Amino acid sequence: MAAITTVLALFSISLGVCLSTKIIEVPKNAFALLHADAAFNCTVSLPWRIIIWLMDTIPILTIVPDGPIITDSRFHQRNYTTKRTFTSELIISPVTMRENMTVRCSLQTEEYQQAFLFVQVDGPLFFVKEISSVVENRATDIVCKAEGWNPVPTIRWKKNRTVVDSKMYTTTIEQSSDNLYNTISTLNLTLSANAEIMCLADIEALPQPKTAALFITVKSPSEDQTWLIIAIVVPIAAAILLIILIIVIIICIKRRKHHETSYRNELKRMSTKKPFKITTDGVENLGMSTGSVNDLQRSPSLTSPYWINTWSGEKNNDTVEAPTIPAVDYGIQKETPNQPMDFSSSPRKTRHVTAV
Repeated sequence: MAAITTVLALFSISLGVCLSTKIIEVPKNAFALLHADAAFNCTVSLPWRIIIWLMDTIPILTIVPDGPIITDSRFHQRNYTTKRTFTSELIISPVTMRENMTVRCSLQTEEYQQAFLFVQVDGPLFFVKEISSVVENRATDIVCKAEGWNPVPTIRWKKNRTVVDSKMYTTTIEQSSDNLYNTISTLNLTLSANAEIMCLADIEALPQPKTAALFITVKSPSEDQTWLIIAIVVPIAAAILLIILIIVIIICIKRRKHHETSYRNELKRMSTKKPFKITTDGVENLGMSTGSVNDLQRSPSLTSPYWINTWSGEKNNDTVEAPTIPAVDYGIQKETPNQPMDFSSSPRKTRHVTAV
C-alpha cells in the first residue's frame, strides 16, 4: 500500500510540473450525520492528468483519465465533464467520527484546496412529560429534551406555527458519555385557548430541524376542580369498599368455622349415645327411648309384656301398660286384654314403652 502511494505521488508530480491545470471550483465544508454519506466536489480545468483526494495529508483516492484508483471501498467518486472543465465528486460512505478532519483536493503541484468535514450526531427529541390539557390562564412549564446530540443543538419553540420569543424559555446543557450532549429546554406558557406547541432542534447536518409536537386543550378552573374532587373521592371510596369486603369475608369464615365445630360436636355426642333395644320373646321394642336395662323388669305374674318401674326401688308401686301386640309373625302369645295402669299416690317417674 505504501509503495503504490509513493509511486503514484512521484508520477503525479512529474506530470503536474509540465501541465497548467488549475482548480476552478474548490471543495466546500460539509456537514454529515454519523453513518450517512458525505460528498466533496473539486472542479479543474482541461486538460488534466491526475487528481488526488487526501484526508489530513493521507491519500484516499486517486483519479486519472482512465478512471479512479480505489484502495478503500468506503471512498469512491463520480465525475462530470464539460467542454472546459472536469469535476470529481468524492463520496465517503458511511462516515464515522474518525473522519472529522480536513479533506484536500490536490493536483500534485503547489496548488491544492481543502475543506472540512464535520461529522455530527442527532439523537431523539421528546417532551419529558406529555401535557394534554391545562387550566385557563394558568402558567404551565413544558419541558423538551434533545438527548445524545453532537454538537449541542439549537432549540426553538413554536406556538400555532409562530416562533416563540426566546425570553419565554430557558435551555440547559449536560454533557454525557461518548462526547454527546443532552439539551433541556423549558417553555413557560400561559394559554387562554387551545394551542399546538412545537419543539424544534437543529444542527447543520440536518436538512431540516427535528420536531416534537403536542396539542394542548384549555379547560376552565371549575373543570379542574371537578377532576380534583374525583381524583380524591374515588381512591377513598375504593379503600372503604375494600375494607368492608375484607370484614365480610372474615365474618363468613368465622361463622363457617363455628358451624363446622357445632356439627362435629353433635356428631360426637350422638356417636357416644348407645341405642337401647328390649326384646320379649323375639319382639324388638324399637320405639322405646334409650336408658338403662336395669330400670325395667318384666313382671313374672303377667302373661303379656307388662313392665314394672324399678327406679323407686319398689316393684309394685308403678306399673306401665304396654300396647297390645299381635302374635302373628312374632311367635308370641295372642292379644291380652288391656289392664289399667296403676299409679302410686306420690308422683313418680313413668316410662312409656311402645312395642311395635
